[in-house]
Amino acid sequence: MGDTARKGLPIVGIMFLILAVVNFLQGDNWVVWAILGFLFGGFGIFGARRAEGGEQ
Repeated sequence: MGDTARKGLPIVGIMFLILAVVNFLQGDNWVVWAILGFLFGGFGIFGARRAEGGEQ
């Protein structure tokens, strides 16, 4: 059951990263959203492809 949480897509983190990009483009405060995206695993999507072919 421990692997189940790691195999899922970090939807909340991705949403925070999208908010960070939108706020960055608008010129608002975006750093807080980027930090929240990092804490909720949003940056894990970039390493997901690399981990697919690796260990099982």
